[in-house]
Amino acid sequence: MAFDLSNLDFNGKEVMALGETIQESVFTNPEMSLFHEFVEGIKAKQQIAILGIVDGLTGLGDGGCDPTVDVLDISSIQKFWEPESVSNRFAYCWTELKGTFFIWATKNGLEISDLTGTDYLNFIEERLSAALAEEVLRVAWFSDLTAANVSGAGVITNGTNLGYFNKIDGFFKQIFTIVAADSARLTAGLDTRNAGVSYAAQEFDATDVTNRVVTNTLQNMRYGADNRFRSNPSLMYVVTQSVYDQYERELTEANVAFTTERLENGMSQLSSGSITVVAFDFWDRIIRAYEDNGTTYNLPHRAVLLTKENMQVGTEAIGNLSEIDVFYHRKDKKNYVDTAYRIDVKIIKDENIQVAY
Repeated sequence: MAFDLSNLDFNGKEVMALGETIQESVFTNPEMSLFHEFVEGIKAKQQIAILGIVDGLTGLGDGGCDPTVDVLDISSIQKFWEPESVSNRFAYCWTELKGTFFIWATKNGLEISDLTGTDYLNFIEERLSAALAEEVLRVAWFSDLTAANVSGAGVITNGTNLGYFNKIDGFFKQIFTIVAADSARLTAGLDTRNAGVSYAAQEFDATDVTNRVVTNTLQNMRYGADNRFRSNPSLMYVVTQSVYDQYERELTEANVAFTTERLENGMSQLSSGSITVVAFDFWDRIIRAYEDNGTTYNLPHRAVLLTKENMQVGTEAIGNLSEIDVFYHRKDKKNYVDTAYRIDVKIIKDENIQVAY
């Protein structure tokens, strides 16, 4: 993790403290608990047993003597938590601060190499904390054990280290697998724009507004969902920012009443009638930065109808996902910043999800 100060000229006493700088804002992301449910204590492969309902009919008998014995069929399926380790280590030496304003924050004498407790490492820790939140989301949603670069017939932007994208099979990989097995879980509507042959052709236009492409897609997602799922009072649409913005344009153009709300984590939520839509611009940023083949983005418009209890994140302890260890090693006079956690994610019931992309 390199901290690039090359664009800042240092000429003696100009800026002497971090508080005198203007810091670029970090992106706001949702608390993981907004539309994920956590399961703690997941350290190794562990079974998830899912018991189904009675398959078929009951009530064959007529109430007479010696009734015929019928068979009560109850289905069950299993999935497994298979957590994998994700970690980081970053190293810093005080000599990196020579010629920068951070030199004023270093300690004196023999302790100059110990950067713990200084503005410099405090700033690194703060920025890493934000990056770590995005890391967990990226692993949870975009990981694919068979991830490949575009040049290898995959979707990951060429030049991207696949180690950032192949830890587990994340939610999107599971969604694609579910749809492959049950095409009814995929609602048409966004596919035409996603299939555009250029970045420009993938953008929504005025015709899409007139045709209410997103409005109809979201409605059809609910109507096309499994009947047991669509009656759940906790249903939530999570969509790319592109879909959210288009939906708002369509409602405005059609003079349909809606309300918007800025959530505490900075995300936007829009409600019209019984539909609540949450914009998850993190998806847009990952797709545009890391699923780009040089001509088009990979499925830039996505929508998922879900309930948080069906989107589970397994880990040893929730606190591990945000834990940062900062320490100084006297032998090599370097400062280290470590993170480590184990994680897996599961869509528990395949029928309890509906998607469009």
